[in-house]
Amino acid sequence: MPSFVDPPRWSFPSVESASGCFETMRAYRGKIFRLQAHLDRLKASATSLGLRLSIPLPQLGQRLIEALTASRIQEAVVRVALVPDAHRVAAPSIVVQRIQPPRPELYARGITLAIVPTKRCSVNDVNPQVKFSARLGSVLAITEAQLRQADEAVFLDTMGFVSESTASNLGMMRRGVFLTPPGWVGLLAGVTCQALIELADALNIPVRETILTRHDLYNADEAFLTSTIKEVLPVTMIDGRRVGTGMPGPYTKRLHQTFRQLVVREGRGESHDQRQLRRHDHC
Repeated sequence: MPSFVDPPRWSFPSVESASGCFETMRAYRGKIFRLQAHLDRLKASATSLGLRLSIPLPQLGQRLIEALTASRIQEAVVRVALVPDAHRVAAPSIVVQRIQPPRPELYARGITLAIVPTKRCSVNDVNPQVKFSARLGSVLAITEAQLRQADEAVFLDTMGFVSESTASNLGMMRRGVFLTPPGWVGLLAGVTCQALIELADALNIPVRETILTRHDLYNADEAFLTSTIKEVLPVTMIDGRRVGTGMPGPYTKRLHQTFRQLVVREGRGESHDQRQLRRHDHC
């Protein structure tokens, strides 16, 4: 059961309310990681869907911080959904829960992926850069992956290029280069993935956002998923084909370790996000 819900009650879903959007954030030691980046992405999703927020974005940020404080949960998942009414005005619904990350053994041995028949929507249809509430495609993809005894699913776009997983971005290493699909193929711009790209640059690891095919995935030296919940989760098998040595690789481990160090650094004192929220509030 949720530990904190704001508002505590809501109406039964309608046609209007089912067309909203949401964000999932992670709190470490009582602070939300890169809150402003999540708020910016939420606002972009709402704008794309033609929604107007019922409160200013800085005020929503403060409500998220207050909800986390009220929950008394230090290691948490913070979710906010924008639920529109008949006039396309979207009110926030906030849920704070204790984090349930992947089991430690999955980081030690890696997970298996299946490239599934269900396709990621074209950017000309329902653009995947919008984190919209309807998740039927992801539900079908997970079902297809589980039927093939895989832990997670990978979408291809309508042209056959690799897109993303059901709730994660996908990265791979090939000859020392960090490769990840570009946003224009149809995927959500991941906050964690962007942090990893920044870290890779600081570590002098070359990064290329480029189109990938299943052939590229099958021939990766390393592969991993990135997300708010998973952080950096190694992938060691794709469609029954072993990735690299069949164990989490050195680049994946280094990126995950460096990401955890980044979380600690950004969590010290008043975060950059909180300063930005206060600055926006005075504008």
